[in-house]
Amino acid sequence: MIVRIITYLLVLLPAVSWSQELRSSVSEKTILIGQPTVITLTIEAETQDSIFFRQKQSTLEARSKSSSGSLSNEGAEFEIIASFNDTTIFHSNGKTWKGEYIVTTWDSGHFIIPGQDVLINDSTFTFKELQIRGLLVDAIEDIDLYDIRENYAEIPPKPFSFSDFLKNNWWWLIIILLIAVISAIVLRRKQIAREEEALANAPRPMTLKERTIMAIEALEDERLWEQDKLKKHFVELSYILRSYLTSRYSISLLEKTTYETKILLTKKGLNEDTVTVIGKLLSQADMVKFAKSKPDELAILRQSTLAKQIIAETSPLDFDNVD
Repeated sequence: MIVRIITYLLVLLPAVSWSQELRSSVSEKTILIGQPTVITLTIEAETQDSIFFRQKQSTLEARSKSSSGSLSNEGAEFEIIASFNDTTIFHSNGKTWKGEYIVTTWDSGHFIIPGQDVLINDSTFTFKELQIRGLLVDAIEDIDLYDIRENYAEIPPKPFSFSDFLKNNWWWLIIILLIAVISAIVLRRKQIAREEEALANAPRPMTLKERTIMAIEALEDERLWEQDKLKKHFVELSYILRSYLTSRYSISLLEKTTYETKILLTKKGLNEDTVTVIGKLLSQADMVKFAKSKPDELAILRQSTLAKQIIAETSPLDFDNVD
């Protein structure tokens, strides 16, 4: 049984090893210096075979061959003048891989290009070498070459011309223009930066809300009720609140009664609870002014707190009032 298996392997291994066929050819075996020629590499393989070929990028190395047929130690190069192109064609018997170099030489002589390696199914194979001959341009027969007679004549100096100067030195003008444009941009950016810095450092104008609350706090600090000036305190507080509402809602409330004030504020769309609080605060001030009511200090400060609360609730967001 073992002998039979070994026999099968010996029969099948050559078939597996030679299931791929490698061919290499060149379109023009004799070329003039600088003339392109196409090197074609072909592989016939099975459909499932994997093919990996590392193409050269710029040159193909070659060896010079003497007239006697022996290879010299001098090397040569064939320049790759177009990108390597490869393609795979599948057919019923397998697939055909084809790659092409377009090369030329700049030396004359007879050259041998060694075959390149290719990896097929993790096994390395080598294409056959190619022979290319490079020739110089043939001389034209029956035409004699003569020496060139040299003759010199002095050319008078050309007068200065501004148009010719611009034509020959136009790039200087472009450099000067670019420097001017860049300088203008830099100066403009510095000016903008200074303006932004000045604007950032400038004092922000106080909003109506801030001015009103500051006035109420200044009135509290005077503590007029301790100076037997309770009536003056509530007159000032009523005036501050009415002035704020007049500016805030563009209605005149300084000469209006508390009742009229509540009606006008309601028409402006104020919340009913807010209008009620405003009415109570103004009524308290009226009672002190006209009925000579004397609330204690806690009640006085509570009225100031309610006034500041009304201002905070009815004021728009601060960033909407900044100029």
